[in-house]
Amino acid sequence: MVRSSIALIGVLIVASLSFGQDNGSVNGTVVDGSGTTVKGATVYAQPMDRPMASVVPQATTDRNGAFTISKLDYGRYSLSAAKPDEGYPELDFAFYTGFHAKLVVIELSVQHRSARVALRLGKKAGILKGTVADAVTGRPLNADVEFRWVSEPQNFLSGSGLANAQFRILVPSDVPITMVVSLDGYENWSYKSDKGSAKDAVLLLPGQDLNLDIRLQPKQ
Repeated sequence: MVRSSIALIGVLIVASLSFGQDNGSVNGTVVDGSGTTVKGATVYAQPMDRPMASVVPQATTDRNGAFTISKLDYGRYSLSAAKPDEGYPELDFAFYTGFHAKLVVIELSVQHRSARVALRLGKKAGILKGTVADAVTGRPLNADVEFRWVSEPQNFLSGSGLANAQFRILVPSDVPITMVVSLDGYENWSYKSDKGSAKDAVLLLPGQDLNLDIRLQPKQ
């Protein structure tokens, strides 16, 4: 799956001074829109000043909404929290937030080896649910899909592993997006709608579900 990029603007968090360590750490809490701490959220520390060669450092919040990410190389990190199973997307994807999202940024160094932050989950996404199958035989299919913002066509999410035979996909809420499903040997399927401001685009409210049973027509 191809991940979209994001322009990051953040507020530098003042870090505490610590000695006797070879690397840094960040800790803090995650809350929702009402200020309630969130158990089971995933916190990501995305490196900003070097390429990420492996998995993005991350941690899961405990029952008190607390987390710690240790053994971080010195440098700058953007921090974000997500809980996809409850509809909260990963905020370091521009696809969900646009290109001008403001994420918390920290900098770890020999002088400032640790930081403490408070993170807030973003707005809930819309949720697409449904199935993909051959229109003639009914055979389940795993297809490719591409989403694009109508207002910012360069802001997209695409790839395989999204529109599987049975799928659940988070899409940005309150934002019209186009949706095209494709697979070798089949005609492309495009989402169609006759809604005025969102004609032929998916437009969902925060937390709203839309069920789609997609049937792909074999090419003649």
